Amino acid sequence: MNHILLDSQEEAVKRFFLSLPADSQGAVVELNGHAVACVVPVSPMTDQSGEWTNAKNERRHQLIRREIDGHLTPAEAVELQALQQAMLKYRNKVAPLPIASVRKLHDELLAKAGRAHAKK
Repeated sequence: MNHILLDSQEEAVKRFFLSLPADSQGAVVELNGHAVACVVPVSPMTDQSGEWTNAKNERRHQLIRREIDGHLTPAEAVELQALQQAMLKYRNKVAPLPIASVRKLHDELLAKAGRAHAKK
């Protein structure tokens, strides 16, 4: 699925998208009687409360396989995004990445590179 940033679009385009009805089933945008886009809300369609479960992970895997096969529907894309966010939230809770130590190492390497460059 492509992500299109509205930040770089004209104000009229931003206003148009923000004016679309917030229908949980989504909306079809038509031009001259032909459907040109389907817009679905980005709101959690899955229960993100509670612990991460094997059932949630299996559903995430199913949706990833559908995405790889090119058969993911817009509603499933929203569901997959919500499951991805829930999985990352759970992973950060039970096994947070060691960002502080990586940042420290990065700073040390930058300093070392700066000293080496200054000696030249």
